[in-house]
Amino acid sequence: MTLQAAPAIEDGLPSEEEVRLYEERGYHVAPAIVPLETLDAVRDALDAYQSDARDRSLAARGGFADWRPGDAGAVRNHEFASLQSDVVRRLVHLPVLGRIAARLARSEAVRLFDDQLVCKPPGGGDAGRTVVGWHTDGSYWSTCTSERMLTAWIPLQDTDAGNGTLCVVSGSHLWPESDHVRGFNDTDLASIGRRIGREVPPERVVSIPLRKGQVSFHHMRALHASTPNVSDGPRIAVALHMQDAENRHREFRTPDGTAVELPHDRLCARGPDGRPDYRDPEVFPQLWPAA
Repeated sequence: MTLQAAPAIEDGLPSEEEVRLYEERGYHVAPAIVPLETLDAVRDALDAYQSDARDRSLAARGGFADWRPGDAGAVRNHEFASLQSDVVRRLVHLPVLGRIAARLARSEAVRLFDDQLVCKPPGGGDAGRTVVGWHTDGSYWSTCTSERMLTAWIPLQDTDAGNGTLCVVSGSHLWPESDHVRGFNDTDLASIGRRIGREVPPERVVSIPLRKGQVSFHHMRALHASTPNVSDGPRIAVALHMQDAENRHREFRTPDGTAVELPHDRLCARGPDGRPDYRDPEVFPQLWPAA
């Protein structure tokens, strides 16, 4: 598939120059594009969702994060939320999100791959527990053929360094060391250089404050983390993971020969070749062009 230049900017969509900057830095910050009432609806539905009030059930349970009362850990992470909640689904399916993602990935279409509703409670005396450590999303997607997948990070409130906003290492999506960085639960943010085996210049670490309604996008290979929530209120965000039109399932094995199976693989239909179908519209609906 030939990669096409992005059209001119319109309605908050990135210009060709902004797409080039995304390709250079691995992240893009959009203006306020999400209606505030859509964000408020997700927040209003959160308590019921966390108490297991769901609009629909998944075909398989286990093997992925879906916090319930009584679970350990300060960060409350709910995967595949849009497949279980109509309110989250309305947010995830906003056409502008998929359209921006398609433009950044230079893809004719994008589909959902996964989403996460991530909640950091107020800091209190042990705010460090609410750190999300350095990782790349693609490190958890080893069965995907694409290297153009990306994530939209959508906070439900203003975010800054005080309540745990996203931090990205600019240009890290181009580093070979970003291949396998799975430190989501590692709260030692200072360990990034030691973790990946190369120096990370401090000026490369970019904190991304966002106003409510704004969205940041980052490449699947971009190193990112989020700081602790030391504020007196919760910090809630939706991480919307998207796949470009060409992504397919591939077999991937660990060094000991074990075949990798993602939770996605147990949820979706199988194709004619017997492999998980990452185009299954029930699990991976198309987000742009809107169906």
